[in-house]
Amino acid sequence: APAPQQPVLLEVKDLSFGYTKDRTTLQNISFSVRKGEMVSIVGRNGAGKSTLSKLICGFEAPGSGSILLDGRDITGDTIRQRAGRIGYVMQNPNQMISKTMIFDEVALGLVQSGLGPDEVRAKVEDTLKICGLYPFRNWPVSALSFGQKKRVTIASVLALGPDVIILDEPTAGQDFRHYTEIMEFLRGLNRQGVTVLMITHDMHLMLEYTPRALVFSDGRLIADRSAAGVLCDPALIERAALKETSLFTLANRCGIAPPEAFVQRFIDFDREVREHGC
Repeated sequence: APAPQQPVLLEVKDLSFGYTKDRTTLQNISFSVRKGEMVSIVGRNGAGKSTLSKLICGFEAPGSGSILLDGRDITGDTIRQRAGRIGYVMQNPNQMISKTMIFDEVALGLVQSGLGPDEVRAKVEDTLKICGLYPFRNWPVSALSFGQKKRVTIASVLALGPDVIILDEPTAGQDFRHYTEIMEFLRGLNRQGVTVLMITHDMHLMLEYTPRALVFSDGRLIADRSAAGVLCDPALIERAALKETSLFTLANRCGIAPPEAFVQRFIDFDREVREHGC
């Protein structure tokens, strides 16, 4: 049964942006994300996905349009003002980590916010427990695997208590085991109420973990629909340079209609089986 619909958390209205005056990177982008959603942002390289995340986080200022968080226009807010509510995790954790020790890295944003030592320690330890890093709290970051470093960067963002986390290619460079660990961890955060947006080229990730997908092509939002619906639309797949799922091919060859319902049921059943270890 579908969960009760939550209120809108993030709203983008008629957003346009260009790095130069004669070249528009994003054109009239509008969408909204509700609290507790887990959404994929997909499309070919250069489609505008990363630029959108920069605008939401405040790294760039839009040419026109607005961004609202909980109904308040944050378009004019600074990066620091947004950082407490919008977290951004880069693809390569080594580009985010600046401290030698894990505890210090996760505490960095809290210290800069002016909290006292006791409060910082309590928040860092709670966050490390959520992220499965508490046993390593006094370890150097250099002793961790790539996937564990990824968790440290997520923990650093999570410690600030954001309402939404944006991740750029969260599973890039991971083998299947670490890929699954990171995605199950993110799903666990999402179940605790954290809204998650993921920029990804991984269609399996989109299909398995995010019920909804925003599809970009040439700076425009060309689709906002279910992940299964996206991967069962050949015209959309071609336009956005995505990859058709073999489940869609199977449904067509077996004459199963509508194919997106079959794909979604397969994914739901597969997830349920793995979660219960059957």
